[in-house]
Amino acid sequence: MLDVAGPAEVFKEANRFGADYRIVLLSPTGADVTSNLGVRIAVDGAVSSAPASDTLLVAGSDRYPRAGVPADLADAARIPAAVAGRVASICTGAFVLAAAGLLDGKRATTHWQVAHELAARHPTCRVEPDAIYVRDGTTYTSAGVTAGIDLALALVEEDQGPGVARRSPAPWWCTCSVRAGSRSSRHRCRDHRPGRRLSVRSPTW
Repeated sequence: MLDVAGPAEVFKEANRFGADYRIVLLSPTGADVTSNLGVRIAVDGAVSSAPASDTLLVAGSDRYPRAGVPADLADAARIPAAVAGRVASICTGAFVLAAAGLLDGKRATTHWQVAHELAARHPTCRVEPDAIYVRDGTTYTSAGVTAGIDLALALVEEDQGPGVARRSPAPWWCTCSVRAGSRSSRHRCRDHRPGRRLSVRSPTW
């Protein structure tokens, strides 16, 4: 659930300081999604019914490190990714991107505890288990769920500059704009660059 709520909160807060993010939650079929906590997440529609998005965020699930990603879920990422301005995954959402062929020949990361599994299933993907997030062209992947917040802040900084990115976290958050260190507690940030505006659509399942 935090895979969705964390980044969405970052973009919502950025809107308070002049950004213009439109957050749309989608699922492969348009049906509401039940999180791993058993909480129902209402979605705005099916992936196939949504217009092209500037940024496509794919949330993670604890199901797919343990099992293969179904073809229909991989398609639900691959098809909109072809027309999206940029594509990103949160935590184990990288398994969905990889199953869709979107990480072939690219650098990527995911939660360090399952990074070896991602590398084993998709040997052409260069997995970096110690990175908090990785950018390879227009494809972004983040490590754990809190790293998804770091990635969202990086996307805001690309679009709006560092001023908005620093003001976007709510005052009660304990996050920093750059973290560094080892995989178990702190991580290295990769390819953090300035950029453009976007709307956000987040396929969940």
